[in-house]
Amino acid sequence: MENIISVNNLSFFYPKATHPALENINLEIKKGELIAIVGASGSGKTTLCNALVGLIPHYFTGETIGEVLIKGHKVSEVDLAELSKYVGLVFQDPFNQLSYACNTVEEELAYGLENRGICREEMIKRIDYVAKLVHIKDLLKRFPLSLSGGQVQRVAFGCALVLKPEVLVLDECTSQLDPQAANIIFEIIQELNKQGITVIMSDNNIENVSKYADRVILLNKGKQITIDTPKRVFEMPNIFEYGVAPPEYSMLTQKMVRMNLISKTHMYLNSTAEEIRWSLHHGS
Repeated sequence: MENIISVNNLSFFYPKATHPALENINLEIKKGELIAIVGASGSGKTTLCNALVGLIPHYFTGETIGEVLIKGHKVSEVDLAELSKYVGLVFQDPFNQLSYACNTVEEELAYGLENRGICREEMIKRIDYVAKLVHIKDLLKRFPLSLSGGQVQRVAFGCALVLKPEVLVLDECTSQLDPQAANIIFEIIQELNKQGITVIMSDNNIENVSKYADRVILLNKGKQITIDTPKRVFEMPNIFEYGVAPPEYSMLTQKMVRMNLISKTHMYLNSTAEEIRWSLHHGS
């Protein structure tokens, strides 16, 4: 499958910084992948998200070394308006996604389409489709600032999706939500990914990351420690050194290994159950 994003030897220094926010990052992300970025606070997650959508170098100034390519286009050589045709960003604070110029959610969804010059008939089709997809059909006539945090987060998703990006970058978009609202967002993310949208998400909701991500990027102090499957990343023996705890279920199976109840750690219940069933059958 083709690479939709390539990051080559990327380093970035904010103005007056003595240490890089990102240092020698190298990534190849394939079309249709769901990639999670994890790491402690200050590890560079948001900076990497900003680089992937072109806010670095076009909005956030500093010294950039290396390059980011989206569909073969060098981000540094393409303006943000052109990049937005390929990639969308959902901010950590969903209220940053709002225009504050609209009286209803429906107008908010139409705002970006109007700026693109999309015809009214096409706008109506897109808004209806996105509203159903992110479960905000019943909110279309509501005033955006009257909504709950979880509702605004879904509206923020809609504002990004209505522009039909091929890549969606999510910067810790569940960090301010309660577990139920966060689970709803992850279910939406999974559905979008099933439809072929490449998703890159910075998130420390490790339980859901381990469940949904194809691969995980682990950052520490701006450096790329590894990129691998959730199982391999979260079973690293020194994972705690990077400010990341493995999923609770993985830690439970680690204890079971030490108690000689199973032979290896597992990420999921079904694989653990399979080994236990095999052991019982083999023992009998």
